[in-house]
Amino acid sequence: MKEGLIFLNGDAPSEKTLKSISFAGKTVICADGALRYLQKYIEPDVIMGDFDSLGYIPTGKNVKKFPIDKDYTDGHLVVKEAAELGIDSVEIYGGFGGRIDHEYANIALLALADWYEIKAVLKGEKADVYYTKGDISIVCGKNKIVSIVPYSDTAHIIQTRGLKFDAGGLILNKLHLIGMSNQSVCDEISISVGKGEGSVLIFVER
Repeated sequence: MKEGLIFLNGDAPSEKTLKSISFAGKTVICADGALRYLQKYIEPDVIMGDFDSLGYIPTGKNVKKFPIDKDYTDGHLVVKEAAELGIDSVEIYGGFGGRIDHEYANIALLALADWYEIKAVLKGEKADVYYTKGDISIVCGKNKIVSIVPYSDTAHIIQTRGLKFDAGGLILNKLHLIGMSNQSVCDEISISVGKGEGSVLIFVER
């Protein structure tokens, strides 16, 4: 399995977080202004973006420059790059903070990654976010707040394990947000969405 790390130009991960990341053997893709905080720790394999946030265009064979006026966000382009590089799983950092529309779009990158058949997680300082339209298992530790939010219009939860309140059988929709503020009761939780019956975002407290 080929693993990757994506760094976006939202709020920079804390120094503690950056020092805890295992870079060895992973393909590192950096979007635009994320280079400011990342270059202290590692030279990315790929640096991409229009570089309006960074304020200058980096040099090197690992740099891919895009026009400012483009259809896709830098986040979309780096996930697409990960797919083209054959990455199977990726951790995404720097997706929170800044403009709220960018933050929402960065969460939506999880669905894009899934479309490319990449297993992805959006890592934050306070919570991690996952996406599934099928089965997912998450190692999160006990007593963590877990919220299940429909990404599609409706989502049928077939089964859950490791949660204080069993959400199996629930049909979630955007007017019926009853999957919020659950709690893990063991180190690993699992959630199953019916095949063809929607998709969900899972927010897990760190």
